Amino acid sequence: MKLDDIDIKILAALQEDAGLSVADIAEKVGLTASPCWRRIRNLENTGIIRKRTAMLDHQKIGLNFQALVMVKISPPSRENHKKFMNWVQDVPEIVDTVTITGDFDYVMHVMTPDMTAYNNFIGNRLLNTGVIGENNSHVILKRVKSRDGVPLDHLLKDGKLHDEPDF
Repeated sequence: MKLDDIDIKILAALQEDAGLSVADIAEKVGLTASPCWRRIRNLENTGIIRKRTAMLDHQKIGLNFQALVMVKISPPSRENHKKFMNWVQDVPEIVDTVTITGDFDYVMHVMTPDMTAYNNFIGNRLLNTGVIGENNSHVILKRVKSRDGVPLDHLLKDGKLHDEPDF
């Protein structure tokens, strides 16, 4: 699907606040509500907008411990990788998992209430998968930048969705 500047501005507005009304989005992008609604539906129907969701403050709901966990599958086989990838889908403490290059196979972002719960996650869940050869944890001390959306500037003709600071 070819996106124009208005579609991109709609996407930016929804990434910033998915709870905006169609009328509010329309006002932000310079449309009336009806054509704006049609564009949003089109973006949803083509799969560009996968879903709209609410972002929660993890600390306010008691998830005060976070770690990045690198894992190596052993023995390395297609079946063991598939078993691991299926396993992560059903584990609520794992909020994100990616495959990587290098010495490890996957990195998981894990959130738990505290270190005790994290230790239980590693010892009673991760290591019981039967396919983990190595794991290496990196505790997250502080988020420096957190972004839930994706960059859109590269889609615009002038390449600038937001004003860039002068340095």
